[in-house]
Amino acid sequence: MVNTNYFHKGCSDLFQSKTKQNGFISRWPNWIGYVAVGWSLLYGFMHVYWLLGGKGYPFKQGDMGLFGAMITHFPSKVGGAFITILCFLGIFVGFIMQKKKREFVSSGLLLFYAWGVSFVFIFLTSDISLIMVMAYAFLFEFTFDWGMINQLICIIGALFWILAAISFQRRSRNACEFCGRNKEDLEPFVLVRWGRWLTIVAALAPVPYAITRFAWALHIPLGVSRKALQELSNINPMANLTEWVFGFLCIGGGILTLGLIQRWGEIFPVWFPFIGGKRVPIMLAVVPALIVAIAVTIAGFVFTFGFLAITLHLAPINNIVLGQIYGAVGPMIFWVPWGLTLGLSAIAYYYRRRGGCTYCG
Repeated sequence: MVNTNYFHKGCSDLFQSKTKQNGFISRWPNWIGYVAVGWSLLYGFMHVYWLLGGKGYPFKQGDMGLFGAMITHFPSKVGGAFITILCFLGIFVGFIMQKKKREFVSSGLLLFYAWGVSFVFIFLTSDISLIMVMAYAFLFEFTFDWGMINQLICIIGALFWILAAISFQRRSRNACEFCGRNKEDLEPFVLVRWGRWLTIVAALAPVPYAITRFAWALHIPLGVSRKALQELSNINPMANLTEWVFGFLCIGGGILTLGLIQRWGEIFPVWFPFIGGKRVPIMLAVVPALIVAIAVTIAGFVFTFGFLAITLHLAPINNIVLGQIYGAVGPMIFWVPWGLTLGLSAIAYYYRRRGGCTYCG
């Protein structure tokens, strides 16, 4: 029988002996919980300021309409109070999570809060702005306002809480906080086993959207009426170029995604100038994939909500996009599985290529 308590204690003792040998970032499990608490405190006070009448409240119903952040569909006082309570509750939860002995609160309840608050600040406070900024940057169009900045603040806060939850979860099961390994883990991480299939799904998921864009670029009214396609072109003078660019971005992104399971995703092809034959840095593949995954999943969540609201007659049809919902928005319902599988594929790629842990060996 393996003494997991001894293993966990050994990890902690080994960490103490290697503190000076490893950088601040690599010791993230020691401080990430306090960072999440600090973020919750600051963002909570921002909402107190807005509740008291301060200017700049970011969650107002705007031009996005049905495709705005979920929280914008609530009155500002209700949404502001909800976020304030959630943030201040996080201060207590965060400090409890850092304590070694928790007699009155179960680990499951703490994890429920940590993952729940992460969901709220990723999916309920964000709209399609992030994916729009990323896509239109390829057309050299870039708009950045306070609403966009606030969404990034919320996403960053959610990531703090996700990392705090991961660290806490590892401690709770007596695994190494820094790599998640446990002496009782005899099989590869589950995402590594499913990584190939997840990557294939992630590469194929954007294809329906790309096909629609290519069809529109060729003036084929796929999923929409010919009149609606013409009206969309009149609204955007660069519509034809936009369709081609967006379509090729999806196809190109799908091809790059396959690199997560191909040799050229681990070693640069020899014909690459200067870096040919060298190993691909793990984070060079993982970080961009996770950024795109977050943006795509958020947008897919919002688009799916809008699609269901219109098809179930829960919202009025008040513009041309909503009037052609099946062709204009239908392909985006694949974005949630696209974003989720892309994110999981990137994590599987990381776990497959990572080396030994510098703390537990």
